[in-house]
Amino acid sequence: MNSPVYIGNDQGYYGTKVVSKSNGKFYKMFIRNMVVPNRVGEITYNNDPHNIMYREREGDREWFCGKLAVEQSGDDELFDSHKRRLFSPTWFREQEYQIMFRVSTGLMLQGSNEPVVSVALPTDSYIDYKEELKRRLIGRHSFEVKQGNLPWRRIEFEIKKENLYVISQPMATLFHIALDRDGKLLNEDLFIQKVSINDLGFGTSDIETLHGETIIKRQSFTSRHAMLNVYTLLSKRLLEFTRGIDPENNGKEYPIWSLPRIVRSGEISFKGKTHDISDIVSESIREVGEALVEEVWQRLDFGDDITYIILTGGASIPFKPFYRERFGDKLIFAEDYGIDAQFANGFGLCKFSQSKSKAQPVKDLLEAAATIQQEFTVPDHLSEKGAKKKVVSVPTKK
Repeated sequence: MNSPVYIGNDQGYYGTKVVSKSNGKFYKMFIRNMVVPNRVGEITYNNDPHNIMYREREGDREWFCGKLAVEQSGDDELFDSHKRRLFSPTWFREQEYQIMFRVSTGLMLQGSNEPVVSVALPTDSYIDYKEELKRRLIGRHSFEVKQGNLPWRRIEFEIKKENLYVISQPMATLFHIALDRDGKLLNEDLFIQKVSINDLGFGTSDIETLHGETIIKRQSFTSRHAMLNVYTLLSKRLLEFTRGIDPENNGKEYPIWSLPRIVRSGEISFKGKTHDISDIVSESIREVGEALVEEVWQRLDFGDDITYIILTGGASIPFKPFYRERFGDKLIFAEDYGIDAQFANGFGLCKFSQSKSKAQPVKDLLEAAATIQQEFTVPDHLSEKGAKKKVVSVPTKK
């Protein structure tokens, strides 16, 4: 019998991040979150494993996934897919979600066909849709995948009801920090104190405040201030900037999907010349970062009753300075715990899979948790008769 494979699958707005553990070793994988139909027929690529194609069986419609899908899609497809994913709490109903889940999970199986899997939903969608998501993922998955110029290969696995867990995305980071690499409790303090996890992503920022594993709804919400807003501002400002340096006053439009590279480099190439636009990038990040922190500051009642604020997600790095300025020593940065911030949820989901699959209910603990009675000792000098007549004696002042 194969050893169990634990998988944390974090399908986000920009990318799908997967972490698995098999035979004591952890593996991580990133796939750009994009799926489009194959409309170009036969393709020949070098053996790049990131060039992924999917089909259910030979002769069925083929789909491009990840980097290949972005390269082969039109701007209208990119816009439509990202818009639906950003604004729909039921994105998981789309065929693209199912394909991406199958491909990303299947590539991490390490020979297992019954993995233990944890997935996550955004804060505002978790309560309403977790059961529906379970129903859509439970069952047998059978399909074929082609990577690079390698031949098609069949992948089959089964998600059993007892091997699937759905939690909220920010809570996954809590488990990343609170559990050790074997899924055992490492930091009990995080479950005793009131903690706010701020999961800053590409399209949205999920703010979830917890006491133990209980969500404090009043201080949990999804904010629209995210990295997408930075790119939207930057796109407008780069058009203005290039118009200002263009003798013909035409300028150049930079699609949002092309901006991550520009943000990293701080440079653009325009009509044969390279221009430093790092100040424009910094100003766009500052404007969105300050707006996000101000919203969080108000919604969390200034953080007065919160012990820790955990910062996680792919956009946590550029927005970290604004959080540090406002919340100071309360801030915990997920990346300080040994893994890239964008993989913190996936790592936490993987650890959570381990912890739940090994959990054995303890009868005494369950009974203790179900009662509010408190044990106490009756003084020896109280007789049974006296105790029946008068349980409480209050001295009077003369």
